Amino acid sequence: MRCTILALGSRGDVQPLLALALGLKAAGHVVRFAAPADFEAWVEGHGLAFFRLTGRATAFFGGAAGTAMRDRLRDAAAFDRFFQDYLGTFLDKLLVSCWEACADAEAIFCWSWTRAGPSLAEKLDVPLFVVSPNPVLHLPTSGFANPFHGPAAPPLGPLYNRLSWRWAEPFTRIGQPQVDRWRTKVLGLPTLDWATELRRLRRLPHLFGYSPSVLAKPWDWGRDVHVTGYWFLDEPHGYTPPTDLAAFLAAGEPPVVVGFSSQVGQNAKRLTQAVVDGLAQSGRRALLVSGWGGLKHIALPPQIMRVANIPYDWLLPRCAAMAHQGGSGSAAAAFRAGIPSFAVPFGYDQALWGRRIARLGVGPRPIPATELLPKPFAQAIRRVCEDQAMRKKATALAARIAQEDGVSNAVAIVDRMTGTVARPRTALPDRTVIQLQGAM
Repeated sequence: MRCTILALGSRGDVQPLLALALGLKAAGHVVRFAAPADFEAWVEGHGLAFFRLTGRATAFFGGAAGTAMRDRLRDAAAFDRFFQDYLGTFLDKLLVSCWEACADAEAIFCWSWTRAGPSLAEKLDVPLFVVSPNPVLHLPTSGFANPFHGPAAPPLGPLYNRLSWRWAEPFTRIGQPQVDRWRTKVLGLPTLDWATELRRLRRLPHLFGYSPSVLAKPWDWGRDVHVTGYWFLDEPHGYTPPTDLAAFLAAGEPPVVVGFSSQVGQNAKRLTQAVVDGLAQSGRRALLVSGWGGLKHIALPPQIMRVANIPYDWLLPRCAAMAHQGGSGSAAAAFRAGIPSFAVPFGYDQALWGRRIARLGVGPRPIPATELLPKPFAQAIRRVCEDQAMRKKATALAARIAQEDGVSNAVAIVDRMTGTVARPRTALPDRTVIQLQGAM
């Protein structure tokens, strides 16, 4: 079966989809991986055909526009104004490139927020799978509150949880003018009203690449919604650390890892200084993983070392604990390594995973990035390093996750739902250029 995966977002968003793509390929399917140009060498290094989508993830998420978008997510009107002013033209181009990537696909895998999937599946009459490492906006539940929108309230029970997802509805409509133009001018389809698209989305098969040991499937999601286990990506080649990093790790007790991935605060220098001062108060050695700019370059004491991006599957088992932004991928890496961690959420779904860490007893409560100060950060660092009950629970959770095979589970579901017996097929070219009639 020829599969196209539409992967957008930061590295933490793209990496689990790459693991899923490799699982599909290993099962005999032919996979094209469509993503921004930042990820081309990485994807092709894993032997997959790559299709370049519009835009660059690093420039967006690591810059002012990405920060502005994230910080407007709790106000639908403000987000819509931002979207139309800054992202409307981008979406026009993105939708065209999504069609080019999928025009010969026999199955499509994508996140719902691209707004492309339902229309592409309708045009091509092929199966569509919603795939995500996080819960999605269009599936309400009483099992947990909507982490993306509305007030950041403490847990208030099932009724509040269910109602909180209503805040998501205005966000699912954003981009409607662009989708309507694309459907009529590029796909040759009539316009599709938002309510009909929402109903179609909810009936689609969903594959969620996180562990049911961390967040179980709620009872009120349908039978075609599957929480498969994490989609972990293990790089094919062994990692050799730089000499200075190897020397730092060997020079003392296992360090704490602090990394905020693609997230950038309103004042990154202030945030970095709070982290450094908090680490100094804690008395712990630490590695600062610079990511895409969330931790700025400032003077560091000898017990703290700054490093670029390092494979977490290599690094974290050599460390005592982790402080991260609360993204699904970072939290999963800490869970898998069996080390305590805690979240410093900036936005998106990060508060959800930060609260799950605390609820599972494998870390303290999250500290919002806007409230990060040296003293509470130091207290959290000391706790994740010294609380033996917390460490024991982290070890037990890692053992449960090790028994799950999220990628294999997801591939088996795909084959069952499509009636596919995977077998080698004609390989796809590295690039597919479709001549569009009447394209914008």
